[in-house]
Amino acid sequence: MNWVPYARPRLLQQTFYGSGAPDNLRLHPAKWAGAASFAGALRRASERQLADCDALMSSWCVPSGWVASRTAGGRAHLCICHATDVRWLSKMPGGRAVARGIAMGATSMWFLSDTLRSRFFETAGLHPARVATHVGPMPIEAPRPLPESRSELRHRLGIEGFTLLFLGRLVPVKGVDQLLHAVSALPAPISIRIAGDGPERGRLRDLARRLQIDATFEGWVAGDRKEALLRACDAIVVPSGPQDGLPTVLFEAKARALPIIATEAGAIPEHLRGHADSLLVPPNDRAALSRAIRQLQARRATE
Repeated sequence: MNWVPYARPRLLQQTFYGSGAPDNLRLHPAKWAGAASFAGALRRASERQLADCDALMSSWCVPSGWVASRTAGGRAHLCICHATDVRWLSKMPGGRAVARGIAMGATSMWFLSDTLRSRFFETAGLHPARVATHVGPMPIEAPRPLPESRSELRHRLGIEGFTLLFLGRLVPVKGVDQLLHAVSALPAPISIRIAGDGPERGRLRDLARRLQIDATFEGWVAGDRKEALLRACDAIVVPSGPQDGLPTVLFEAKARALPIIATEAGAIPEHLRGHADSLLVPPNDRAALSRAIRQLQARRATE
């Protein structure tokens, strides 16, 4: 892995950190300057590295896919497209030309949903057959074997009663504040384990304290700790805002038969509709989220 410097001094390299590029660019327009300079720096770095490479894989079609399509030079190029960058392409000035350039320089493209695939090629003004495509979620880690039973895991983790799990980045688009408000409106006590880190952690911790919610902030988790939480909690909640795409945690939960409450954001409905153990609610609808949590809690109480 090589660091690609794109601004001097290094302190100005803030476009892709903290909340991540989507929220940074939306909330701080000045950071677009870093996005523009990064594309040029990435292209120069790619051209230097490609001498010993036979293929390229670009994650995010903007700007990585565009750069890779310019530097592939006949090599195989897989471009992975997410919801946010496909949406950017469909709205940005010159988006059609950029999308066409990406498709013309890729040998295959990976989309998280059929909807995103259709939107990309509509933006590009190209027939989908122009390049080989794959549609599906990002790969996940397979469930890890643990020596403890679920009751033993709950005892070790200090989990009692109905407990929800949030697993992801603590940034605005993930909607954790909506989850905290939804839980605070419920009459029965509910615990939340919030696993993940990010610039919103301090604000969310203060909000949970102010709302008097039993919320445990786990920090970033991986390996056995992550596996234990996925198995010990009663449900996972994905309260994404409208701008989110397709969180990988949905598929981690499905692989472990963990009930899911999620919003109808991005490509989430396309992958959860018809899934027996999931409930979908509109984004940013605290009342609907509260009702879904109460419904699932009542269902679990009868099992």
